[in-house]
Amino acid sequence: MSRDIDSIMKEVMKSNKELHNLDKGLSKEISDLSKQIKTIEYKLSRIDETLEKVFEMLNNITVFIEEVDENEEELDDEEDWTPYDERNFNYENNDDDYQDDEWSSREDES
Repeated sequence: MSRDIDSIMKEVMKSNKELHNLDKGLSKEISDLSKQIKTIEYKLSRIDETLEKVFEMLNNITVFIEEVDENEEELDDEEDWTPYDERNFNYENNDDDYQDDEWSSREDES
């Protein structure tokens, strides 16, 4: 009977070692999976940040395009400018400046 008990104890100890080895393997795999999940979460957070920046840029571009379209509509309503447009050209000031320069150079010659 004591032999039977000893053989049973040996089998129990052997099974315990096998279970312990399985537990170590599972713990290692769980640890590796945990590290991989953390890496994935980090990469997803970086992707999220990048997408938020891209979304913000797209919003800014959209606002810019809308402003340009509004300005173009305003410009279309106005009369087109030509190089011969004399509304903003002042003859008097330009002639006076030219005459002053010419007169002063004549004074120097005499």
